[in-house]
Amino acid sequence: MTNSLNRQSVHDEVEIIDFLVDNNAMIKDFTRSQLIWFFVEESFHIVLFLAEGEKTRFERYIVECFSENMNDMIALWNKFDKKIQANQEVRVMKLAKNKVHDLIAMSETFQALFGRRDFEEE
Repeated sequence: MTNSLNRQSVHDEVEIIDFLVDNNAMIKDFTRSQLIWFFVEESFHIVLFLAEGEKTRFERYIVECFSENMNDMIALWNKFDKKIQANQEVRVMKLAKNKVHDLIAMSETFQALFGRRDFEEE
């Protein structure tokens, strides 16, 4: 399911598990909620394992070319913030929100790393 041009959320658990296994990032502890995040090329991936609700589940969010798509990163930050405000999986949502915030704060560094901007001195 695509929420915008550059941000996607995936709720198909088989697809998420396959993705984690393929990237050697499968969680090992299924007793508590947690998150895994990493980059695949220039895309930011964050996978949540949510164990505190009625039914355990995985959620995966992808922001393609995240260093160039700060509006999508901010929308993702807001999504996690809304879940915190709704008292949903607060601990892991705070971790996810903080990770997205860190990446937003470092956007210029990532843009330079990926060669997206020329940081010449003025």
